[in-house]
Amino acid sequence: MSSNITITDPTGTNYLEFPFVIEVKIKKSRKTLTNTAKITMPRNIRILNGDINSIIQRGSKVVIQLGYDGNLTTRFTGYVSSVNAQIPLTIDCQDDMWMLKQNSFTKTWGKGTKVADIISYIYTGKTQVVDLTIGGLNAVKQSTAQILGDLKKFGLQCYFVNDVLVVDFAGVIHGTGNEIFYNFYQNIIENKLEYKLKDDTRIKVVGTSKLPNGKKYQIVAGDNDGEIHTLHYFNMTQDQMQLIVNAEINTLKYEGYKGNFTTFGLPEINEGDIAVITDPLYPEHNGSYLTEAVEITFGAESGYRHEITLERKLA
Repeated sequence: MSSNITITDPTGTNYLEFPFVIEVKIKKSRKTLTNTAKITMPRNIRILNGDINSIIQRGSKVVIQLGYDGNLTTRFTGYVSSVNAQIPLTIDCQDDMWMLKQNSFTKTWGKGTKVADIISYIYTGKTQVVDLTIGGLNAVKQSTAQILGDLKKFGLQCYFVNDVLVVDFAGVIHGTGNEIFYNFYQNIIENKLEYKLKDDTRIKVVGTSKLPNGKKYQIVAGDNDGEIHTLHYFNMTQDQMQLIVNAEINTLKYEGYKGNFTTFGLPEINEGDIAVITDPLYPEHNGSYLTEAVEITFGAESGYRHEITLERKLA
């Protein structure tokens, strides 16, 4: 196991490199706006540099590289969000979304505003934004991240795919990543997967459409006692909504694995990648799944591991 952590002060002038660590935990998910990392450093870290406190501080840039035998890959980049100076030293980090929490906007968008116009005002990076007109939005000294959070009330979900900020209705999939292959008898260490038949999967989908006059209606379909999934749209006809709800049930009510499993540090996988699972003893269970979340742990006790949570079956 190999690692290297680089921390650069907020001015970009001074930096420290640590080729050792007690533990790193990284959490990435398609369902959350911010990915996080927690670094636990050794007790004797202070002997490396007498001015360490001026470098490791809130807003310092963090790059975490992990691997085996000196072959390192960057698994997290972001910023220090807080430091616990007790022994051992722990450093909490957030990805680039941290920067979008440091700005401030005061603006009122009136009725008939396109979501794309709001996003272009608060964010200058690459985007993929739904074509949606809303009834207005008011921001008073709010950050980009806070405004993105406010857009949730319109049924929107905001997340990054690579370096592109996606703003679209919850549940919509925008592209998928690399295919990563897993075999139950080769590189799956343990699992909390449950293979369910389609008829045994209980799903309830609630589709809500908000109308231009402010009213809204719901289309409910599926199993009354099923796992609830909600969809939010704007100015959708009931016939259109019924088709969408039925299609979502067919997507979620699949025969296949649900849950999570743990693998080694290689092959590497990220949220949004496709986990291709094979079982030589039960080839009829083979399938490809969209990865919802990945929790990476690295340390002397835990080893280098990925805990992978499946979102839905793709094939």
